[in-house]
Amino acid sequence: MFGHGGRGRRGHPRESEYREEEEVEPLSITDRRMLGWFAQRLGSHWLTIVLAIISMLVGTVAGLYVPLVLRDIYDNVIDARNLEPLQRLGSLLLGLFFAQAAFGAIRMNVMHRLGQKFVLDVRLDAYRHLMRLSLDFFEARRTGDIMSRISNDVNAVEDMVVHGTDTLITDSVTVLGTIIFMAVKLDLRLTLLGLIPLPVFVVAIIIFARIIRPLYERIRQELGDINARTQEALSAIQVVKAFRREDYEFDRFERESTDYYRASIKGIWLWSTFFPFIGFLTSVGMILVIWIGAGMAVRGVTTGGTIIAFIAYLQRFYQPVGSLVRVHNTFNRALASVARIFQLLDEEPKVEEKEDAIELERVEGRVELDHVGFRYATGEMVLRDVSVTAEPGETVAIVGRSGAGKTSIVNLIPRFYDPIEGRVIVDGVDVREVTLDSLRSRIAFVLQDTFLFNDTVRENIRYGRLDATDEEIEEAARAAYADEFIQELEDKYDTLIGERGTKLSGGQKQRLAIARALLADPRILILDEATSLVDTEAEQEIQKALEELKRDRTTFIIAHRLSTVRNADKIIVLDDGRIVEEDRHERLMKRSGLYAEMYQRQFRMEDVWPGSDDALGTPEPPGG
Repeated sequence: MFGHGGRGRRGHPRESEYREEEEVEPLSITDRRMLGWFAQRLGSHWLTIVLAIISMLVGTVAGLYVPLVLRDIYDNVIDARNLEPLQRLGSLLLGLFFAQAAFGAIRMNVMHRLGQKFVLDVRLDAYRHLMRLSLDFFEARRTGDIMSRISNDVNAVEDMVVHGTDTLITDSVTVLGTIIFMAVKLDLRLTLLGLIPLPVFVVAIIIFARIIRPLYERIRQELGDINARTQEALSAIQVVKAFRREDYEFDRFERESTDYYRASIKGIWLWSTFFPFIGFLTSVGMILVIWIGAGMAVRGVTTGGTIIAFIAYLQRFYQPVGSLVRVHNTFNRALASVARIFQLLDEEPKVEEKEDAIELERVEGRVELDHVGFRYATGEMVLRDVSVTAEPGETVAIVGRSGAGKTSIVNLIPRFYDPIEGRVIVDGVDVREVTLDSLRSRIAFVLQDTFLFNDTVRENIRYGRLDATDEEIEEAARAAYADEFIQELEDKYDTLIGERGTKLSGGQKQRLAIARALLADPRILILDEATSLVDTEAEQEIQKALEELKRDRTTFIIAHRLSTVRNADKIIVLDDGRIVEEDRHERLMKRSGLYAEMYQRQFRMEDVWPGSDDALGTPEPPGG
């Protein structure tokens, strides 16, 4: 269903093509736009933000008064050798520390709750948008990289919201308040001395940002590559083991991991070199204040308590400045991740319903492809001037060589793709004029390569109709001749079947897929060699179930084994994206055309190799 019918094996991008696309794709998202996006999303939480800001202001101001109390304790108690003010000043100091702790706890609790809610909203929005995207998006991207954007990159955003924003606001107020308190409450000259290293701070931050930002973007890309490689290898673990490629896959994973390691080490080196340098600058400002201030205190220009307060303020000043530099570091990492999330959110589905799309109410099942032409995003034409009409209740078989475009035809009916020429019509209405939900709810698929979820038997069948009762599920399983083997499972319908149904045989998985389609009760049915994986003994019974399922429904059959379509009302023969023959089996055999040639060749091959599925002697890939 999801394959590129006309592309064949040549149509699937190679690994190098994926990497080339990702490497040349620019992160063209502006910082201003990303910060605007943050502001817009945080705006709905303004009450929470106000509470956090109030808590932050009270706690910060309380902390700013601490050095002044220490000054008074030194000057009025220690230096004056007078214990009378000590109880009052000590109680005041205790109250300030308590206010810092209490309002700090409120601030942290509120900010972390806000961060978690923010990340939840972003993750849900990204996943909801992902579900809206068309199939071509997923065919051009690696699953692991998409997963990395939903998980790792969103988590980096949380770090920015919770720790980055909190630190940015708190430390900015602390820095500004410290300058004001030092200049107004203490001494302007000593304040200017302590701020001498500040311009070097600013220049250093600008240089650091220009170096570190592209590196973090690369680190995020490398992490996405690792996730993609892991997901791909684990999904194909049976193939890996069958061809003894464990060491080969490890070597590829090792290369990806080493690239990530090297990029991370470079970031660590820059970070670990830059911040000690910042710490040294902090010491320079403090030494200047001690050096000059000590002389002023000896000459009686200022007091020892003032010098002590200045040292405390400078520590409060440069520590937040250093934190702000680290916040800048956090923002750079987060913005690199936000850019990757933006790339996902900026993707528009190629297939999207109109604003005034109508609902398909009752569907009789007349399907018409009217002079359809189609190609995938990259590549040559897959279908050329294809016209097919299926009346309600008819069975239409689509046959042809591998890569002829068979799957592409049925992919157009539920609007997995849109044709570039012509129309697809259901009950006289162009499918582009109706809602996707009402269209696809009338269509069910039974595929050759069926997909089952890592859930119970019951829930996999229920996927066909989520509101189905247990009785309806079991009835569908009996109709698909699946109930017998289900009753033999350890927990019957509540048995977990493993990822992609690994605990079941191919035939058992196929019967569950048929039960799922039966439960959906569609008006239009699409079968892609639905019995190809079923053992010979069960095939006849399932064919009876399929005949019951097809009754009064329009059915399209993609057939590799031509003996299964002899009774179809109409057989469409495709060759190189065009219809070359169209008729019933008997008449096509009399014409001695492509269909007769394929049928006779398959008949001869089955005499030699019983059970051969493909008329040309090779199984057709999913994109056939």
